[in-house]
Amino acid sequence: MPKIDSVENVYDELISNGFYEEAQVDKAEISKVLMMKKEDYMFAKRWKQDKNANWRLILKTYYDILRELCDQLIHFKNQKTSNHQAVFAFIILHFPELELDWELLERIRLMRNDNKYRGVDITQQMWKSIELTFELYISAVQKKVEELLH
Repeated sequence: MPKIDSVENVYDELISNGFYEEAQVDKAEISKVLMMKKEDYMFAKRWKQDKNANWRLILKTYYDILRELCDQLIHFKNQKTSNHQAVFAFIILHFPELELDWELLERIRLMRNDNKYRGVDITQQMWKSIELTFELYISAVQKKVEELLH
């Protein structure tokens, strides 16, 4: 696993390279995305119960749910980005009350990238090492989005 740079250094570099853009808060759109991510989450939770579960698909789905929820949260600060690392760095620095762990998010992002771009498969053991984090983080970010919507 490569050395993980500090969230502050990563964020500063992403800002200087123009990875963040201004965005408007569209509560109707955020509500729609939130509803879809809740549905995706319920399906993914059921997939985990399958005795022949596809851990690669489960990781991808959980990752996408977390990232999409974080994308929506960023809009409440009138920002957007298509870069996954930028999404997580922004959340860490602008929503410290969520108490998300930067190094853990980076480890998960890199695991997902290794699977997606380098063909590294996801085993049950790999999934189990991050499952609780995903459950906690999805719940926390979802609650924060719901709080800001209302």
